[in-house]
Amino acid sequence: AVVSTQSTGEVTGKRPTLDSTPAEGDRAYPSKKKYAVLMGFCGEAYRGMAYQADQPGIRTVEEELIKGLTAARLVRPENAKELRKMYFQRASRTDKGVSAARQIVSCNLNLLEEGVSGAIEELNKALPEDIIVYDLIRATKHFDSHKFASSRVYEYLCPTFAMAPTFGDTWSGYRMPAEVLEATRAFFQRFVGTKNFYNYTAGKTFKDPSCHRYLRSITVSDPFMSHDLEWISITLHGDSFMYHQIRKTVGMTIAVLRNITPEGYFERSFTGERCDVPLAPGLGLVLGEVKVDRYNIKFGDNGFHRPIVWEPYQEKVEEFKKRVIYSNIFTKEKRESSMFIWLQTLKNHKFYTGNVIPTILQTPTEKPAEETASENKMTESAPGAKSGETVSDKETVSEAPVVPSSDATENDCKNDESQSTDECHSVPDVSSANGGGVDT
Repeated sequence: AVVSTQSTGEVTGKRPTLDSTPAEGDRAYPSKKKYAVLMGFCGEAYRGMAYQADQPGIRTVEEELIKGLTAARLVRPENAKELRKMYFQRASRTDKGVSAARQIVSCNLNLLEEGVSGAIEELNKALPEDIIVYDLIRATKHFDSHKFASSRVYEYLCPTFAMAPTFGDTWSGYRMPAEVLEATRAFFQRFVGTKNFYNYTAGKTFKDPSCHRYLRSITVSDPFMSHDLEWISITLHGDSFMYHQIRKTVGMTIAVLRNITPEGYFERSFTGERCDVPLAPGLGLVLGEVKVDRYNIKFGDNGFHRPIVWEPYQEKVEEFKKRVIYSNIFTKEKRESSMFIWLQTLKNHKFYTGNVIPTILQTPTEKPAEETASENKMTESAPGAKSGETVSDKETVSEAPVVPSSDATENDCKNDESQSTDECHSVPDVSSANGGGVDT
């Protein structure tokens, strides 16, 4: 840009190095440049990722990030009030309680590249302990983390007793046998590829093109122990995910593996017939990673910009994920038994009740006779129960919550804020109060 000095009439082709004149006594701000903010957070204390401009009392991750950026003098206070002036955009939207291990935000920052290291240190000091910034990477002027996101990876942490073939096996001491793990992995593979996930979301019709989604892969980890419970990690990699899609994918898998609904019902769920697909608890859902492969191919090796990749921060990410995100999930499940309580509601769903018998698992896993409980009386200990306490002793689980009919469930899902959202990856208005529609 050509700059004119009015008093002398001098014209220079140099771009000014500072923003508009700072207030008296205030340090000057460097000119704005586009950056990729690589970050992670635990969503337990927040009402989602997105900044709620018209609901000042709502605490969100972006609100805390903007406060931190302002305190670290990376954003001018007047620009922090209007995110559009910062060209602020998240790669994926997450709703209430959902965490992210590797999230990307693009925005303009008043930062020179030589000051990045110190800026990251100051920024993390200003942020709450449940939010971390791994790096600030200088990006191209038109970099948009949402538009350049080529795929998303989600993780769902699930207690292994959820996959037990009978309710009598649903207890804190359950250990997943090899054949159950193999069946779990095999069934999840049936979701891979391009399918119409009309029954795995809300507010869509079967003919809506946006219901067709491509899952690249689904992997299930070996079982591991934490907080006296055995867990598996389910990792789903896809280009994009619809509202509720991940949690309903897990819910359908659990329903079939537990012999609550026949395998034929799974096949019908991808047809135009409206099916009642159970929605698994949102506690274990984590945004694992956002990939920007297209951006890296075009600009990552152009000699001016660094590729936006996660490998250099692997150690930091894993440390934060285990110490903050995982710890919260494990502790809360142990304390509240959300999965155990949810399993009792499955019998209230209007599943297909034909004569087809599931063949994935027919032989229940045996366990010591002294631990065996009556399935009908449901007297086994809940995972979060105290020693000697049974389900019948716990008011919170003595009666299964009533699940609405199929149609009511779909309507109610629209207001559920316990899963991540991002309406079919359309770019939301950052100043809007709400939005959402997909898991990533």
